[in-house]
Amino acid sequence: MSKTVWTFTNQRELDKNQFIDYIKRKIFRTIRKYDMLPKDKIITMKNNNSLNYNILKKIIETKFQVKESNTPNILTDNLSEVAEDIFKNILQGNYTGPAPKKRPLYFLSDKELELYGKLTDIEGKKRNQDEKIQNLFEKFLKKNQDLELNVVKALSQFGE
Repeated sequence: MSKTVWTFTNQRELDKNQFIDYIKRKIFRTIRKYDMLPKDKIITMKNNNSLNYNILKKIIETKFQVKESNTPNILTDNLSEVAEDIFKNILQGNYTGPAPKKRPLYFLSDKELELYGKLTDIEGKKRNQDEKIQNLFEKFLKKNQDLELNVVKALSQFGE
């Protein structure tokens, strides 16, 4: 096997090509699972020159037509953004957050997307993070690298 670029919490390792394939499959699986593909199969996105936008557009264009629009039918929020928003809401006593609908990157973290961008030479502006929340997350992420996913999953169970 080639050099390992990603290791999951279960110690499964991926090389560059496996990791790139993993990200693509995860995006298309999320689109399929949450029925994000419009009937005309044309994806509309709002261009913001972010890393998330550039990665998502490049991947989706391999299978579907992508157009820019001020009224997008999919969003570029990722797991890290959603977890941060949920945590901010929880700190304010509001136990809600965005659902996966319209978010193909919902289950991919900043760390995963930054590595994907690096491996595929895709650049873009990184998102502005809430420093207060990120400082808190850092303390937990050392013990549990799946913290963001756990926050999102916990919220979805809370709503049931």
